[in-house]
Amino acid sequence: MIDPSLSPIEGYPKLARHMGTYSECAIYRRFACLNSQNLLYFQAELTHLEQKLRRLEAADLVSTGENASIYSKDWYWLNNSASEENSEQLETVRAIRGRLKEYNDVLIQQSIISRLADPNTLNLRSLQNWLERPDMGNLALIGKDRDTWGASDEPLSHNMDLLATKSGGDSDAFSTWVSQKLVYWLHNIFWHRLKRVDDAESGICSYEDKTLQKYTSNITTIVASSLPILAIVVLNCVVAINARLGLMALFTVVFAACLSFFTNATRGEIFIATSTFAAVEVVFISTNNGMSSAST
Repeated sequence: MIDPSLSPIEGYPKLARHMGTYSECAIYRRFACLNSQNLLYFQAELTHLEQKLRRLEAADLVSTGENASIYSKDWYWLNNSASEENSEQLETVRAIRGRLKEYNDVLIQQSIISRLADPNTLNLRSLQNWLERPDMGNLALIGKDRDTWGASDEPLSHNMDLLATKSGGDSDAFSTWVSQKLVYWLHNIFWHRLKRVDDAESGICSYEDKTLQKYTSNITTIVASSLPILAIVVLNCVVAINARLGLMALFTVVFAACLSFFTNATRGEIFIATSTFAAVEVVFISTNNGMSSAST
């Protein structure tokens, strides 16, 4: 039995446990404006240092010093200028080196952060509801960050500057619809009577992504195998050539729509697959029509 004294207290500890347990609720501020402003400051500082370096290079080139005129041609003398009085160019180079490393690191981090997905509406609402319920988050946060996730009555008001560490991968439209809409709807209708709660305190139920992916994959396979067969059967039952051509156009459009909805196929892949499907239909119609004409 878990010692109650070890349970996280209200506030950040309890919220952290909830986010750690349900990774889809791990939603944080992106700080896009601050990150951009930080990069702009680095960029401005480096611009000043770059201009300073160019002035020093030009001045040293015409300098009457012993080795200053060859600093731009031989790194050895520039690196050893620290022992001389004219070491400002070397100091500037070293300052640029440090700032440039920081700038590149921040730039790469920002590039990675910008690719993290926005939280979907369902997960954001779930987190907002958890924060507001007295037996869960209980609105325990009282600092300036208490409104980070908005409120349940304004679910999208703060979505622009939020990110989710778990994006759900590159899901197709069908899988996204099942996980975010259909499962939620079915759970509210009758699955809540059958599904065991994960946390007795909060009453939260969760569904494994692998299980949902398994079912959506099976449905996609059934649709993919049934549509060509259905098209052939229907076209075989129709005699009039104009009706066949109309049905061929309809099945081709449906096939392309299914590719877009059930898969992550690119535009080029959809175009190629649809063209192949249409070509098969044309061959079938031509062959079948020729056989019908020969029999008459």
